Formats: sequence, C-alpha cells, structure tokens
Amino acid sequence: MRIELAKLEATDGKFAHAYALGELELNDGRVRLVEPPKITGRINCENRKVRVEGKIEARAEVECDRCLRPIDLPVDSPFKLDYVTAEDYESIHANELAPEDLALSVFDGVAVDLDEIAREQVLLAVPSQIRCRADCKGLCAICGADRNVSDCGCQVTEVDPRWAGLREIVNRE
Repeated sequence: MRIELAKLEATDGKFAHAYALGELELNDGRVRLVEPPKITGRINCENRKVRVEGKIEARAEVECDRCLRPIDLPVDSPFKLDYVTAEDYESIHANELAPEDLALSVFDGVAVDLDEIAREQVLLAVPSQIRCRADCKGLCAICGADRNVSDCGCQVTEVDPRWAGLREIVNRE
C-alpha cells in the first residue's frame, strides 16, 4: 500500500491498514505470519522531510534455533522513520552528515510504501537468536532426536579441531 503525499490533507496524515493473511510477503524463510498485520500511524511533511510514526501489530511464528520447535512471537513494534528525496539526500551528503542524518531513508518524493515499512518492522522485531526456552537442549547431532523430549543415549565427544594435534601427541606417549 502506497500513501501519496499529495492526498495527505484529506486524511490529516493519519493512516491505518489491516493486511489480509498472505498479503504481506516477508521474504524470510524463518519467519511466518500467522495473524494478519495491522499498521497505524501518521505522516507529517516538514522542511522537505517526511516523518512516518506509527505502530505495527502482528503475530509471527519462528523456529527455535536449537530444537526447531515453532514459537509464537507477538509483534507490537512502534516506529519512527524519516524520508527525504534523493536530491535532498545528496545535498545533505555534500556537506557533512550529522548522526541523525544516518537514519534517513530515501524515497521518490511522491509516495511512501507502507508495505516496505511493515515488512521491515516485523523482521526487526524478531530476535537474531530465539529459543523455545532458556534451557533448550536442542537436537542430537548424531541421531537428530529432540533432547528436550528424551535422552537418546548417543555419545557425543566433540573435540575442538585446533586441539587435535595435541591429542595425537598425548596418544603417542
């Protein structure tokens, strides 16, 4: 969904959109939306800069990094984004960038793409490492059994390959 800046006066800059399930593609194999996302907020234009503030709500499903169990992950993420046109960004870049200018995004100057904002915010809300519980034992490296359910009895003797040379010396003596 694109919001055209020329039509902002009619809505006072406010927007709200409820996606249908499957409408928003995340393009990330590890995250699946199980509840349609809803995005709400306001767009303000000031001094050739467009500020988009809002919130996205959704429910995603991700896999535990250790045992691959599905985990339900609620997403309730507020956001604040600033946009400038490519020409304005170039003029800022010609001088010196301030720390707040590093958070600027470039857009075409005509419309803001809510789908891209929603996609980005959902993916940013997903932790880089996720576990079903803090003490998750994961899968057995030998037989693939879920160690949280039962102990498979496989003997795992992992040796750091950097120490393999020392093991050979000890075995010779």
